[in-house]
Amino acid sequence: MKKSVNIAVGVVIVAGALISAGAWYTGTRLEGVLGDAVQQGNQQIQAAFAGHDGSASVELLSLDRHFFTSTAHYKFKLQNPKLNDGQPVELLFVDNIEHGPFPWSRVKTLNLVPVMAASNMELEKNVYSEKWFAMTNGQAPLTGHFSMGYDRAAQGRVELLPFQFNDQNGSFAFSGFTLNASGSANGEKLEANGVLGSLDVTATSEEGPVHLILRDLTFNTGGTKGKSGFYLGHSDAKVTSATFQGAGQPPVQFKDFVNTSLLQEVEGNLNAQVTYDIGNISFDGKDIGSSQMLWKFSNFDIASTKNLLQIYQEKIQPQAQAAAAVGESYTPQLSAADRALVQEQVGKLLAAQPHIELEKLSLKTASGESHFSLSMDLGNPTSLDQPGSALLKQLLTQADAKLVLSKAMIGDLATLQAQSAGLTDPAAIAQQAQDAAETVGGMAIMLQVGKVEGDNIVASLHYTDDVVDFNGENMTAQQFAAAMMGKVVMFKRGY
Repeated sequence: MKKSVNIAVGVVIVAGALISAGAWYTGTRLEGVLGDAVQQGNQQIQAAFAGHDGSASVELLSLDRHFFTSTAHYKFKLQNPKLNDGQPVELLFVDNIEHGPFPWSRVKTLNLVPVMAASNMELEKNVYSEKWFAMTNGQAPLTGHFSMGYDRAAQGRVELLPFQFNDQNGSFAFSGFTLNASGSANGEKLEANGVLGSLDVTATSEEGPVHLILRDLTFNTGGTKGKSGFYLGHSDAKVTSATFQGAGQPPVQFKDFVNTSLLQEVEGNLNAQVTYDIGNISFDGKDIGSSQMLWKFSNFDIASTKNLLQIYQEKIQPQAQAAAAVGESYTPQLSAADRALVQEQVGKLLAAQPHIELEKLSLKTASGESHFSLSMDLGNPTSLDQPGSALLKQLLTQADAKLVLSKAMIGDLATLQAQSAGLTDPAAIAQQAQDAAETVGGMAIMLQVGKVEGDNIVASLHYTDDVVDFNGENMTAQQFAAAMMGKVVMFKRGY
């Protein structure tokens, strides 16, 4: 018995020594680890702000090391011309760090996986955040809890407390937000998911109040960084309902909105797929129907796509934002070297023969569904400085488009319009709906832009090698363009 007790005591002593040694080791490594994390964070922030007005950075102000714990203080600095009269905004954070391998906050929840450190961070009150603290009854409105393994993989949670306020500019009610995230060392793999219960914003304008309501937003994103530097994999976002009401306008509501995306690298090229689904659209409280949009992109050269995106962010986007800020029209201004670089990268992009496809754009009402599709295959012209018809022939190698308009759907939309206009007689509403569907079909036939096939109005186009097949009639691309311009003029003149 005595021998067993001695063994048990010995195990406890050894375990305690190992834990103490681990805590001491963590303390000695912590400053370097935090320094690296701040440096990587600033690099990612700089990349995120590329092409946008303003800047942001994180600074480690101090680190007080103890045996089992440490305390770090950070400063987050944000500058934007539209914020605080263009002057920097500084937010302070305190981080109470528990040393590994077994931080007490994890042990008491029976999470016994060894980690380097457990971080418990929160926003501190200062002149820039004191109003935010007042709206959360003195509690830290922003907190974060993270853990970092000895391999520098990290995971954690960020929480924003609910708050609301009202002033002369409007009102803001926020239910709180939670973000869970994890990442491998050096950010090669990232995962993040978030939940926002509700957001209710009213802003004043010269025309009247503008109102936005958001309910139940969730998202899941991340992936593995590929050779392109982009994160590959699935992402999705969902919103139960979103309502927008402009000044003096009826509300528009979207229910059950779902966005999904997939990014892949295939044989040195980027392939992507993006889908938008809206379960129900309503206007002024009256249901319109559901909608779907599906895009596909393939054969986008990785290097040129990345370079063109960088040029856009660094050169073009700032100019566009500056023009929008003063309400001026915008024309990109690039140096001769930049123009040459853009032309070079566009050539490399087109050499991969990218494919762009709007697989489906649809609107489905109670009685019918209309949809549109478009696909294009692009090629690499011998030169961009050539006549339009010759350039088009080399640039657009193939295109297909199809439009199907449901007469029943047109009737549903006409019914909604009649009801919104105050019409109440069922027979008159039904007649107006029927007339609208027949009018659209008659216009399509008269202008020779579509055919009536049963209950649908159909138009189709196929293009290849400078030949356009439009609803079964062949013509050159130039003849097609002239014909369309003539039809537009005819329509504007009242047929």
